[in-house]
Amino acid sequence: MKRKVTGQISYLEYMNRENNFRHRDYEEEMRMYRYVQDGDFRAVEEARRNFCAGKQGHLSDEPLINMKYLFVASMTLVIRFAITGGMNSETAYTSSDYYIQQMDKCRTIEEVRRLHEEAVEYFTDYMGKLKKEKIYSKTVMQCIDYINRNLNRPVRVADIAGQVGKNPDYLSSLFRRETGKTVTDYMMECKLKAAKHMLLDTDCSCAMVSAAFAFSSQSYFTRMFRQYTGDTPKKFREKYIHNRL
Repeated sequence: MKRKVTGQISYLEYMNRENNFRHRDYEEEMRMYRYVQDGDFRAVEEARRNFCAGKQGHLSDEPLINMKYLFVASMTLVIRFAITGGMNSETAYTSSDYYIQQMDKCRTIEEVRRLHEEAVEYFTDYMGKLKKEKIYSKTVMQCIDYINRNLNRPVRVADIAGQVGKNPDYLSSLFRRETGKTVTDYMMECKLKAAKHMLLDTDCSCAMVSAAFAFSSQSYFTRMFRQYTGDTPKKFREKYIHNRL
């Protein structure tokens, strides 16, 4: 089996030479991803110039499927570079999932190409804004990542400390020193931000939103939401719908 695969790969290399095709060299390929990581919008121009079947690999005999495979491969590298550059991993993976789901709906090569350019622009913009924010230590970034991945359940400081291998008191002090917020306050803010989006973007009831973010009761959710936004969840949604009409 190994000999057969080696032979087939050798044949593909031969055909590439015969057809004067070469893959982009490593540095050329990585340039766009480094631009994304740095929040440099030259990444978009690189995507526009290089994301086409003629400059990428041959992964399928069907041109549209070939482009979709290349899209997924590119998104995989984009989020790796974004996470390495400081993007929250849950945000990165969720954003990638979103764009791949949109890609799945594309019916032409041009649609895939435009969507790829849009995705690269989104990640580049995100990273550019991130660079302007305060950079946290690795431990605090791990805490933030854990919080964002567990908004749907009750989480104690001790749980987070166990995940990052730190003493709870030390972790609480470090987190407050770097972010200006307690772990509990930061977690609550994340839950309420996510609850706002859920109220605006879905038809879920206030009770369902409360349960989705593991609030102990709907009344507690309502009280905290009012402190955060100045409105009850119901009033907040009604205002948004009214303004949209």
